Amino acid sequence: MSSVEEVKGFIESLTTNGLQNVSRNFNDAKVSDHFAIIPTGKLPSGALTKDEQRLYNMILRNFIASWYGEATIEKQKRTADLKGEIFNKEAQQYKSLGWREVVPKALNLPDGWGTISVDDPEANITSHDWKEEKSKPPARIKEARLLSLMEKAGKDIEDEDLAEAMAGKGLGTPATRADTIEKLLSRGYISRQQSGALNATPHGIRIIELLRRIPVEWIASPALTGEMEASLTAVQHGELDASEYMDKIIQQTRDLVERIRDHDRSKLFENDASIGSCPLCGSKVIETALSYPCENNEGKDKGCSFVLWKDTSGRWFDRKTATRLMEKRELNDLHGFFNRNGEAYETSIVLTDEGKVNSAKSTGNKSNATDEELCPCPSCDGTIRETDTHFACDQEKCKFAGVGKVICKRTIQPAEAKAIIVDGKSPLIDDFISRRGRPFKAFLVLEGTKVGFEFPPREAAADARKFEVQPGVVAICPKFGAEIYETETHYRPRTSATGCKIDIPREISKREITRDEAKELIEKGQIGPFDDLIAKKTGNPYTAILYLKKNQRVGYRFAKRE
Repeated sequence: MSSVEEVKGFIESLTTNGLQNVSRNFNDAKVSDHFAIIPTGKLPSGALTKDEQRLYNMILRNFIASWYGEATIEKQKRTADLKGEIFNKEAQQYKSLGWREVVPKALNLPDGWGTISVDDPEANITSHDWKEEKSKPPARIKEARLLSLMEKAGKDIEDEDLAEAMAGKGLGTPATRADTIEKLLSRGYISRQQSGALNATPHGIRIIELLRRIPVEWIASPALTGEMEASLTAVQHGELDASEYMDKIIQQTRDLVERIRDHDRSKLFENDASIGSCPLCGSKVIETALSYPCENNEGKDKGCSFVLWKDTSGRWFDRKTATRLMEKRELNDLHGFFNRNGEAYETSIVLTDEGKVNSAKSTGNKSNATDEELCPCPSCDGTIRETDTHFACDQEKCKFAGVGKVICKRTIQPAEAKAIIVDGKSPLIDDFISRRGRPFKAFLVLEGTKVGFEFPPREAAADARKFEVQPGVVAICPKFGAEIYETETHYRPRTSATGCKIDIPREISKREITRDEAKELIEKGQIGPFDDLIAKKTGNPYTAILYLKKNQRVGYRFAKRE
């Protein structure tokens, strides 16, 4: 390596002054896994590209730097007294470069630092300016930062044995950490913004909350990883029998399954105090797994109708935030909301006297007379014009929310926006990208003052069983009045224009749903129980009632295990 011009001087210095940190760099007693990349001494035989050369030099420099001494930094502080007003400033300077001589990093001293003599510290202020700032919460972490946190997890664990077991290990391994993050993304526990920032989704937050309530919070705790690593280390050193370790894992798994299987969700929040008074009837507002309803809300349009959903516009309303909203009836500049593109935004929300939670109207979705005209506004006498971010009305008081120019990472063309506003529906768009990074197709439809999605009927799986089609109407959708017909694979309306979303497979869990059963399901809302349903993964039979959910999709109701 001494023939490499870029590091030749550093190697000569080590040859003259000797190697440091020998026991730290090479310690056979601590060898288990080895992830370090070190140069072999064999020089590249051919010419390297610029990127390859940079990477090779980086490896050389870091390897050589590991044999240098410590870099020591001196912190310096300057205090200025201006007629009793104290101003402080700190800076850092290298006292000894050490390994930073090989891998340099500038400390960026402030301009003019050191100009004033320590022996004669008086000076005149010739000019100044004012800069007003406000503190901001820490930025959302990105994947690189999360990987670093996973690598260093356990450093804050108070138990010394657990902390020592996790030292240098953290959560996962270098080979599995990135894959773990991708699994969290694909399962919807976290989402990635266009900026690369990561955030926990309501789905992920709800799971952690329920695990803590059941309680099996240890499954989501770094302490569990530390405990397992400590036990594995003990097995490795012969201090713990492997069978004893496996028995412990089996017992923990059995306890986890039993607690989750047998818990009663209705009792998870029963001892919690009310978060406030219902704006409709004055009764207590309680907490459940999914919402904060009035205690008199019996569901299915029975009793008081007030409910505040925990998941609103991609934001999780925790107990503290919900309590503040119930108390103040308005929260300004609330962060943590996410639009259809997965980007975060702030908005103010109001709890109305009618018990509705509304977002404050954004003035950013307004156009003006200088913007290009598109079509008449569907909500007022104004005109829809194209801005940088929206197709929006030019009337300030108009309630039409406009059409975003980018929806789910797909740019909306003027002709498509016009079709939505004028015809009430866009052509089928097949290149939307979901928050989980998956492509999907849908129509954009006008729903009052907002724009929503309408999804085409699901295509049957390639291996779906096909049945003979009988002509005639099967049933009438009680919600939209749409006529439901048979296809080879489903019971569904002939067109999605009616708003009806009924889409009942003709075979569910290996059981044929007859025409009469489909009619009963549509008209009465449920059928069964059926004891001849077959689980897809295990092939075992199970019993369930089939019912239509609020979104008109088929759901399952299972009897509680005794």
